[in-house]
Amino acid sequence: MSKTKERILDVALQLFNKNGTRVISTNHIADACSMSPGNLYYHFKNKEQIIYGLFERMILSWDEAKKHSVQDASSEEILEQQLEKTFHFVWQYRFVHRELAALIDRDSELKKLCNRVLQLRIFEIESLIKEFMILGIIKPIDDRTLKFLANTSLYFGLFWQPYLESIGNESTEENVQKGVQMIKQLLEPYLIADY
Repeated sequence: MSKTKERILDVALQLFNKNGTRVISTNHIADACSMSPGNLYYHFKNKEQIIYGLFERMILSWDEAKKHSVQDASSEEILEQQLEKTFHFVWQYRFVHRELAALIDRDSELKKLCNRVLQLRIFEIESLIKEFMILGIIKPIDDRTLKFLANTSLYFGLFWQPYLESIGNESTEENVQKGVQMIKQLLEPYLIADY
């Protein structure tokens, strides 16, 4: 991807995170990039392509971050690191989590991408929980409980920030990070006692 396209995505991400996608137009993005709308359209035909590009970048960033095996850390650090990593992405791409339902409702291609990625994330969370069982962090659990924990963790990660905003809490990185503690509480009954 060209440096100009990356810069457009960087600026769009900042604007979308701050103001939302409905308020921000391609003209706003072009102006913030100090370029003409025509130059922006050379790289992205419309706002939907910019949003799709941000989704793709978010997915690639997450895939890159998870390349590091959980075995790279001591067992005491593994759970905390994985949760911190997840909520870092929630904060970094907060407009996505805030507007997910509306975004995929307006763009069928984005909806297909999102569905594929969410199915993959469920599989990854299930695999991670299985790895935690092997490492002695989580007690052995049956498939039904595994699916419950994986789905609930994903839902929580996706919608914690919009929930905070809906009850009047300010959207800050610190508040989003509180989700780490909430998921730890969800997992607490399944953790090995000495963990």
